[in-house]
Amino acid sequence: MQLPPSKPPPIPLKRSIRPPKQFTSLQPLGDSPIQRLPLPKDGSPSSRGLSRSCSLERCSGPRRCSSLPSLARMADKLPAPSPACFSRPGSAASRQKADDYARECQKRGVVPMSLLPAAGPEGSPSRPSRRGSSLSRRPSLPSGLAGDAHIAAWCAAGLLDAQEVEVRFRERRVGDEGAEAIARKLGRSTEILDLTGNSVGHRGLSALGRTALPNLRILILAKNSLGDKAVESLIQGLSSQEELRLQSLVLAENQISRSGRAVGSFVARLACLTFVDLHWNFLTGDGALGFFEGVAAHLSGEGHLGRLDVSWNCLGNTGGSASMAALSKALRQESSLVHLDLSYNSLRCQDCQVLAEGLRDNHSLIGLHLVGNAASVDADGFVVAASSDSAVPASGPPTRSSQAAQPELLAQRTTPSRKVLISQEERSAIAAAFKRIDVDGSNSIEPHELEVAMKSLGLQATLEEARVLVAKSDSDGNGNLDLEEFTALIETLMVKQRSIEDDAQQRNIEMERERSVLEARTSCWICESWQPVEVRWRGAATAVWLFTSLDNFQRATRLSADSAGSFTCDRMFPPDQIWAILQVDNGTALLPGLPTALLPQPALLRLRQAEGLAEASEPELQFEEVSLIDLGRESPSSSEATPSSTSVVRRAQRAVVCDDPNNPGQPLVAPRITESEYRAKKQKAPWCFAKSIFAGWRFETDKLHKAALLADWQHAKVSKFIKDEAEAKECLEVYQMHYADFLRIYRRCAAQSTNGASSFGVAMTVASELLAAAGVVDERFCRLADVDTMFIAARVREKGPTAKPFVVKASDTVLRFQFLEFLLRVAVARYAKTGEAASPAEALDRLFQALRTEAERESGELKEFLTNFHTEPCDTVLKKHQSLLRSVYSCNSGRFDAPGAEKMMSAKEFEDLLATAGAFNDAFPQREAMHAFALGMQLYPDELFEVAALRMSFLEFLHGLGACVQLRREAGRLHERLEELLQGLAASGALAGFLRMADSKSG
Repeated sequence: MQLPPSKPPPIPLKRSIRPPKQFTSLQPLGDSPIQRLPLPKDGSPSSRGLSRSCSLERCSGPRRCSSLPSLARMADKLPAPSPACFSRPGSAASRQKADDYARECQKRGVVPMSLLPAAGPEGSPSRPSRRGSSLSRRPSLPSGLAGDAHIAAWCAAGLLDAQEVEVRFRERRVGDEGAEAIARKLGRSTEILDLTGNSVGHRGLSALGRTALPNLRILILAKNSLGDKAVESLIQGLSSQEELRLQSLVLAENQISRSGRAVGSFVARLACLTFVDLHWNFLTGDGALGFFEGVAAHLSGEGHLGRLDVSWNCLGNTGGSASMAALSKALRQESSLVHLDLSYNSLRCQDCQVLAEGLRDNHSLIGLHLVGNAASVDADGFVVAASSDSAVPASGPPTRSSQAAQPELLAQRTTPSRKVLISQEERSAIAAAFKRIDVDGSNSIEPHELEVAMKSLGLQATLEEARVLVAKSDSDGNGNLDLEEFTALIETLMVKQRSIEDDAQQRNIEMERERSVLEARTSCWICESWQPVEVRWRGAATAVWLFTSLDNFQRATRLSADSAGSFTCDRMFPPDQIWAILQVDNGTALLPGLPTALLPQPALLRLRQAEGLAEASEPELQFEEVSLIDLGRESPSSSEATPSSTSVVRRAQRAVVCDDPNNPGQPLVAPRITESEYRAKKQKAPWCFAKSIFAGWRFETDKLHKAALLADWQHAKVSKFIKDEAEAKECLEVYQMHYADFLRIYRRCAAQSTNGASSFGVAMTVASELLAAAGVVDERFCRLADVDTMFIAARVREKGPTAKPFVVKASDTVLRFQFLEFLLRVAVARYAKTGEAASPAEALDRLFQALRTEAERESGELKEFLTNFHTEPCDTVLKKHQSLLRSVYSCNSGRFDAPGAEKMMSAKEFEDLLATAGAFNDAFPQREAMHAFALGMQLYPDELFEVAALRMSFLEFLHGLGACVQLRREAGRLHERLEELLQGLAASGALAGFLRMADSKSG
């Protein structure tokens, strides 16, 4: 094994970050007026996982052991090992590649590594991968494959597939030689390239940049310590590619400084880029300015950049104001940028003030991180600069003094443990539990009764624990608990349990995100899963304000009055327990319909004044009772709420509250839009078949027809009744001209002949009826008895020592190649032997002329179906129900497959599924189920030995459902009728097998 050259150890790292929790569509909390409102999934930043997702783990550099003898000399003296000693037995091609790998290793003077796949971080022995448009299995890299020599040998032996979609060499000690070898194997199929944690240099990146990668979507080169020269070489090579479709660029931990300008220029010209990660670099001065100028040009144009991570740089060291001015200029207008991370950049208060001015009118950025700078983000999503630079030290995170100097920081999110209140409804439930347990009416309960009461309230305790609790809570020493003592004990236990649950949940979140403890909780709406909420209050008032515990009841949001006499406001709330209270004119009020609770101690509310409102006698009011808004836990609704004064929350956009420039002194609620909403404002890209759910459909082509015809001709017994090889060749040419018509006739006849339980083939009666309807059968030259005889002759298969058994058992029907032979026999008997045709080929052409009407009808029906089905509306409907359809397909497939074989849907299973869903009607009776099955099946060259030719894949299953809708002949558009069928499928028993399986597992 060749050891790589030594290199200096990398810069010590301090933290690692993983993707934040994504938005999810949440459901209302029962009858509560405060509910979590659904956010967009498809295309939204949440559905794509807004994150700062590059792990910053310590990686020790390689070291050279000088005491070892030269492995190159050792390898020259050792014979090349047999592939069997380091690889599993496989196909001949696999063994050949193993031999090639051994020879390549010997050339480079290294010992071959075991080819057994690793079972570590890179996956199990095999992991999913995509080749082209289909899902395949890609073996993970061997555990010992590391270093340039081994990787170059691996690539030279062809073990790195040139058609691989994902190429990942994470922490494999890849240098310039290894990167050049990898670059030579990349091509048009490569979509993801990940070289995280290696030591690629200038030469390797130049080779990667020169490689044409038109379909590359994700490029990850984090933790390579590239330096400015190598990055500039990479950018220069990528910029020269005209067809580049790069969407994600990760260059974290690469000591990037002045080359930031080159990266910015590249970002400016690449409109398709959606994610850029440059965290933990040396961006400052001119490099940072050039980068943000490029980002501004990208956002102001037609760019679609949604996520930008430049945390842990040194933007504030030199030229921070100029960099923030360039970024602020781009953020003044709505753009596609929805998540920005500027954490730990030592930005000064004047730098942050410049950024705050740009964000004031921005309504599209919904996720912002500013920890470690002289600013904070308030609950409304705005930047609040600190009063002085001393609030945040230049070395990094804020100190306690900075937090004290910024009262606008979220009080609940900076304290290590927040208080949880018990609502009045819960107190009522505690009192009801006391009365229910106190059956003797003594107004006291004993330890065994306490155990029962705690379990009824969701608190787990044993009898011994109950005795201990009674002893601790029994203030009068009588050995029992009265109502007051019982209530105090249960409230304490409930608060403790909820605090433990919340702390555990928060630790899990922090562990999942691998956040620094310095930013364990932030006000980023995306990372903390904040939800849009609209609060409505009804009643007679001059002015109404909303105060919440997010800012210790210091800031007020004024509710706007409408013509119906209601007051509303839009706010963003985290999934925590929020305390809220209203100022109605010069008094306070609770939100009707919400649970209420008492504060641990009374608080003061500074009253707001408005035009037309009389001045309050006291500037501050003391309050103790608050309403509870808990988006993270279901809360019971109050039964005392009246319809005239009920706060209602309905669908609301993400919004921010700011001053109305057209009405000074009045608030303006402006929406913040997501990236999907922003992109919807732009011109929508036209629908493309290649990106639809139908993309894998294999259309019938002349090449495919020729392959299928040759397979049929090989099995047909043409030489038995056409002795002349030249005449037989002429017949083959005629079949080649009419093979598409032959397929349409065969599939329609097979559909009429087959039920779900029989093999797919043409029956004798159906074949006779076809020829009789076409006028081929007569009483003189080609009688029905003669047709039956020729049918039997075509069905007979030649026996021999080399005969291979068919996958399908034809029983009393003829398969495709036999039907081809049958038609040729009929043509010779009807037209050639009677003298109406000069040769068998001319007789076959005459037969297809007689069958033209039937062939044209079937061809037109197939063309009409595919034209109506392969459309954007149908694609949208199928993608909407794709999860349901996959579950239905999985539950109704594999009944007739061999054990261990891939589960696919048979004709019988397809027919039973349609019957269960109630898909049959007068126009589409059950006997026509095989017609829909035939329309949904693709053409396979050799249907005798391919199981897939007899079973439906998932894509063919979708086409079968579409054919079913087409054959029902109902009024309306195809996609509308398809939606109705899928809804009926969901309501039927098609998922019964899946539900039974789930029940058995849960049992």
